[in-house]
Amino acid sequence: MRKYLAIAMLVLVAAPLAHAGQSQRWHKPQVRLTIATPEATYQRVSRRNGITTYRYYNRVGELATTQWPLTLRIESKTAVGFVAKATADERTREALVLRDPDDCLNLASLVGDFLMAAFDPACESAGEDETYIQVQNEKFDTFELADNIGTGNDAIRARLVDDPYVAGGLFNTPYLALKQNKIEAVGPKTGGPASSDPDHPELDGYGFGADDDMSGLVLMVDIGGSRLFDTDFNHVPGVIRNLAGMINTVSIELLDGRRQTAITAAMHPLAGVFEPIGVFDLSVTNPDYAGYDFLQRVDSGPVTAFELMSDIPVETDPPALANEFYDELLATYYPVDFVIHAVVVAGEAPDYIHDMDADGRFTARDVRMAGYELLSNEVKMNLTVTHDNLFIDSQDIKCLPRTLIFDDLDGDGQSGEPFKCVGKSGSTRSRRVPR
Repeated sequence: MRKYLAIAMLVLVAAPLAHAGQSQRWHKPQVRLTIATPEATYQRVSRRNGITTYRYYNRVGELATTQWPLTLRIESKTAVGFVAKATADERTREALVLRDPDDCLNLASLVGDFLMAAFDPACESAGEDETYIQVQNEKFDTFELADNIGTGNDAIRARLVDDPYVAGGLFNTPYLALKQNKIEAVGPKTGGPASSDPDHPELDGYGFGADDDMSGLVLMVDIGGSRLFDTDFNHVPGVIRNLAGMINTVSIELLDGRRQTAITAAMHPLAGVFEPIGVFDLSVTNPDYAGYDFLQRVDSGPVTAFELMSDIPVETDPPALANEFYDELLATYYPVDFVIHAVVVAGEAPDYIHDMDADGRFTARDVRMAGYELLSNEVKMNLTVTHDNLFIDSQDIKCLPRTLIFDDLDGDGQSGEPFKCVGKSGSTRSRRVPR
C-alpha cells in the first residue's frame, strides 16, 4: 500500500453557491470568467441558450501575431478554498473548491488515479458532492522546456506531446504532405515526443489540448494549426483543437482587493499560435492559371491566383528587395480577423471541440452539448492581427514566418521556393505603431 501525504487546505473563503444545472434555462455561473488583456473598447453581456456570454468588442485594436498578452481571470466571491493532495512519489493534485454542501471533502474524482477513494478518508462514506476547478500554480510552460512533473495533472501532461504521424489518425499536431509527399508538422512549435534521453526535455506541458495546470479551461479559436485538415490541406470540418494547453502561466489570489478568490491564466502567444497557415506556389505552369504569377491557399481555403508586383528574390539581392517580396506575400492575407471563445468546465476539458449544433462556430454551447458541465460564463473577443514583418522596417532581411509554406498547388511538381533566410531575421529594425 502506498503512503500518501495530505497537504493542508490553503485558505477558506465564504459559503457555497447554488448548483448550476444542465438545463436550457439560464443559470448563474459558479465563477466569473473575464478577459483582462488585451484591452477591449466595449463589453456586452448576453444570455442565450442558458449560457451567459461576455462579449468583448475590440473595435480599433491591432496586434502583431506574437508578443502580446492574453490573460483570462476566473473569480469567485463564495469559493470554499484551495486544496492539494500529494503522493509519496511527489505527484500533486490541487483544486479550488467552489462548493461543498456537506462540508466534508471527498473529492474522489480529483485523486482517483492516485488509487484513493476520497481526498479525506473520513468523508468517503459521505459521497462526492463538491464542485471544483483543478488548478496548479505554474511559473512558465513553453515548448521543449521540461515541466515540473510533480505538479499539475500528469495524465493531461502526458498527452501534451507531438503525436507521431500515422495515416488516418486524429492528431494534436497538424501535418501536411510537403516536398514530394514528405509528411511534416506545421503550425506553432509545441515540443517533441517524450524522450528517454535525460539531456533533452521529455514532457513540457505545452501544446494543443487541455492544459495540465488549468484542466477545465476550454480555449477555442478557428485558425491555423487549431483547425483540422488532412495532409493535402483539405479542411476537416466541424472540429478544432483546444488551445488551452498553450497557456504559459497560472497563478492564484487567495483573496483580492474586492474580496474574491481568483485564478489567472496567461498566454504569451508564440509564432504560429494565432497565425493562419498560408501555402504558396511561385512556379505556375498550369494553363488553367495562365497570366498569373503565383497561387495561394490560406487555412485550407480555395486555391487563389495572384499577380506579383515584386520579383522573386535571389540570394544576391539586397535585403530591401527580398523584404519587399516577402511583405507582398504576407499582405495578400493579412490582417486577419478571428474570434476567441473561452469557458471553464467541471473536470478535464476536451482536447477537441466539435461543432455540436452545426452552426459553423465553436462556442460554449458546443462544449455543453458534448456533455460537459459549464462552471463559468463564456467570454468571446474579436481580434485583428497582422504579421510582425509588416510592422517592421529593416535594413536586414526579414525571414519568412514558419506558417508561410511553399508547395506545388498547380500539379506541375514545382513550388518555386525562394532562397532560405539565414541568420537573424531583421536584426536591425524599427517597429511602427499601426495606424
